[in-house]
Amino acid sequence: METKKKENITHADLFFSFFLLGLTSFGGPIAHIGYFRNVFVKQKKWLDEKTYIDFVSLCNFLPGPSSSQVGISIGYHFKGVSGSILAWLGFTFPSAIILMIFGYTILNLDNSISHGALQGLKAIVVVIVLQAILGMGKNLLKDYFGYIIVSITTAILVLFPSSLNQFLCLVFSGFLGLIIYKNEKQSEIKKKLKFKIKLLSLLSLFLFFSLLFLLPFLSETLDSHILNLASSFFKIGSLVFGGGHVVLPLLQEEFVSSGIIEKDIFLAGYGAAQAIPGPLFTFSSYLGIFFKSEFSILLISLLCLFFIFLPSFLLVIGILPIWQELKEMDIIIRAFKGVNASVIGLLVAAFYDPIILSSLRGLEDIMLITIAFVVLFFTKVPQWLAVFILSISGWGISSFWS
Repeated sequence: METKKKENITHADLFFSFFLLGLTSFGGPIAHIGYFRNVFVKQKKWLDEKTYIDFVSLCNFLPGPSSSQVGISIGYHFKGVSGSILAWLGFTFPSAIILMIFGYTILNLDNSISHGALQGLKAIVVVIVLQAILGMGKNLLKDYFGYIIVSITTAILVLFPSSLNQFLCLVFSGFLGLIIYKNEKQSEIKKKLKFKIKLLSLLSLFLFFSLLFLLPFLSETLDSHILNLASSFFKIGSLVFGGGHVVLPLLQEEFVSSGIIEKDIFLAGYGAAQAIPGPLFTFSSYLGIFFKSEFSILLISLLCLFFIFLPSFLLVIGILPIWQELKEMDIIIRAFKGVNASVIGLLVAAFYDPIILSSLRGLEDIMLITIAFVVLFFTKVPQWLAVFILSISGWGISSFWS
């Protein structure tokens, strides 16, 4: 297939292509990757199929939001760092702005937000996360070892919930994957792997690991609220394996369990994030509205958004040049079989607390969850419309009940 030459694609082409995708890409990361392929491979013919698949493979390997990372990879492929930034800005800002406005409305006009509508948003979160658990289980759990890892992770995090334990479960599961699948030869590598790392890639990886360990130390030492937020969101952006929904238990443990964000506000925002196009990680911009600080809420919101995506930039720029060799290493493949199973355990634990515990409190909630289950499992209604239906249903049931 003949593709368009790199030099013929401008920065403006990149930004506006991704901006349109940011306005129209409903359905989550898997759907986003389909949208990207339609635009950049089939319609515009900027990429050939193999190059695009290589980007998708890399971004499924890395922690972070896979669809956003595919966009960053495409931007970097054409215009380097500036191209990756423009691709990210175009794809991310439409949903980020919508969620910031939604958060600001709840914060300042709370009486005008129907309690029933918020109940509807919480109800649909129950079913959406259940869908994610079932879908990921079907795709990733191929043997009983995977189910054992899911069960162990779930039990540990239900009994001893903490962000440290989440991280330890992921690391331990990676080691289990190495041991359990050691006799499964994933690929035959006949050539010696040679990594030629550019200085920019080396600096990106160095900065990633430096910030991952330095930010917690600085925030603790300097007792800075801003540094603490930066550290929290950078850590979460560095630990999300398995898709955008996995950000839910990490954010919940960091901000809801600690009492910084109320459960109802957290789940309402997460539900609203399902109704709009673009990456789920923009949920961070919504949360930023509710952090108390001497700085403006707009600045804090943008800071949260920046630091949750920063690991993705650093990892893509650092690893993209050596991905072709790295993806063939058996040690990587085996470890991630264990990590992927543990990720499902994280979701199951979050499904229990806070989702079920805070969303299933009475007959109204049962009715709304039933409606959400029917709409999402038995109709072809798009997810954004399902969220709108549940919000209206919650408002109607609440009005009738009162």
